[in-house]
Amino acid sequence: MKKIITILFATMMTTSAFANGMIGIKYGTGELDGTQKAYTDTRSGSGSDIAAVSASEDHEYGAVFLELNIPDVDGLSAGIEIIPFTATLTVDSSTTDSHLELSDYTTLYGLYSYDVGEVSVYGKLGYSRGDISNVTANFATTAVTAHSKSLEGVMYGIGFQREVSEFVARIEATYTDFDNVSVTTSHSPSDSVKKVGEADLTTVSISLAKSF
Repeated sequence: MKKIITILFATMMTTSAFANGMIGIKYGTGELDGTQKAYTDTRSGSGSDIAAVSASEDHEYGAVFLELNIPDVDGLSAGIEIIPFTATLTVDSSTTDSHLELSDYTTLYGLYSYDVGEVSVYGKLGYSRGDISNVTANFATTAVTAHSKSLEGVMYGIGFQREVSEFVARIEATYTDFDNVSVTTSHSPSDSVKKVGEADLTTVSISLAKSF
């Protein structure tokens, strides 16, 4: 992912297809809603059906972003947004606090804005991806034998922006629909269980950017 980001930055900054743009910082709150799908636990021999379980987690976050205008289309720009932090997410609701770490969360997107007087309204569409690591089941008899390596999905967003002196201020809301992720756990080599989950993320944020 880091190599891809480096190549993208270099390409965007050197190609003649882009001219001018902005760089900024963002502060927001996000709510991650997840559902562990129903599955059959075969450890009992005949197997038992485990019902789906849903949970949510919310937290504040910060991000940095870069956008470059596309001269051939008025109001259209391409951007990249990075959350430069590692988040620890619990994956069950018990006091044992099984968890995973999500890092290098990056969104590539296109944004189209339209002036409506003193403000502009915009929509954005992109793709988000974060690396999953350190997946831990904090049970003495349970081990994680395999898991998804990334959390990724399509992002949709809307917002308003306004020029304030030499800066651009924004208010924005986004929704990201993630692909399924999975984890396989076992108590012994012969009784592994694969669990599959789905999630979506809703954010509300404010940002301040400097044009160049």
